[in-house]
Amino acid sequence: MTVPAAGQLARLRCRGFWLEYASMAWMTAEAAVAVAAGVIASSIALVGFGLDSVIEFSPRRSWCGSSAAMGLGPERPVRSA
Repeated sequence: MTVPAAGQLARLRCRGFWLEYASMAWMTAEAAVAVAAGVIASSIALVGFGLDSVIEFSPRRSWCGSSAAMGLGPERPVRSA
C-alpha cells in the first residue's frame, strides 16, 4: 500500500472538506424546506423528515470541527485485518 505525498494528502483532505461542507449545506436547505412545507401543509410527516435532516446534520458538524478532522490532533493508525 502506498502512502500519498504530503501535497496530495492536503489536496485530498481539502476536497473531502468541500464535499462535507456541500453535504451540510444541502441538509440545511433540505431541513428548512421540509419543516416549512410541513408547517404550511400541517403535515407531521414533512416536519419529521425535516427534523431527521437536522439529526443527520448534528454529528457531521461536530466531526468537521474536531481537531483530529482538521489534521491538528494525533491521527490514529489504520489497522488492517
